[in-house]
Amino acid sequence: MSVQSLIEHEYAVLLSHPVVQTIELIRQTVNRLDGYLRARCTLRNGDFLEVALHVTSGRATAFVDDYRYQWMDGSRAVLRRRWDNTPHFLSLPGAPYHCHIGEHTVEPTPLMDLTRLLDSISSLIGL
Repeated sequence: MSVQSLIEHEYAVLLSHPVVQTIELIRQTVNRLDGYLRARCTLRNGDFLEVALHVTSGRATAFVDDYRYQWMDGSRAVLRRRWDNTPHFLSLPGAPYHCHIGEHTVEPTPLMDLTRLLDSISSLIGL
C-alpha cells in the first residue's frame, strides 16, 4: 500500500465509523515518502476526538509510524484517554505503545489503528 492509499484509508475509516458524527479535517499532506493526517471529530455522544498520525513508506508498504489519538469530553476540558506511541514510558510492556487514562494513569496498549481505536471508544461509551 502506498502512503497516499494508507492516508486515504485512515480518513475513510473516520468517515465511515458509526461512532463518529462529524469530522473537521485540519491537515492532510502526502508525498511519495510520507504523509500526515490530523482531524477533529465529534462523537455520537458529544465527546471530542483528535486524530493525528504520520505515515511513512517502508520497504514493502507504507505504515503508521507515529500517532496520537486524544479523546476528551465534549467541552474539551476532561481527558478521557489518549493513545500514542511517544517513547516516554519505555518501562511499560509493549512500549512505546500506551494509553493515558485521565490525567494520572498510563497503561500499556498494543499498536492502535483507527478501526481498533474507534471500536474501543464505541464499546466504552456503549454505542
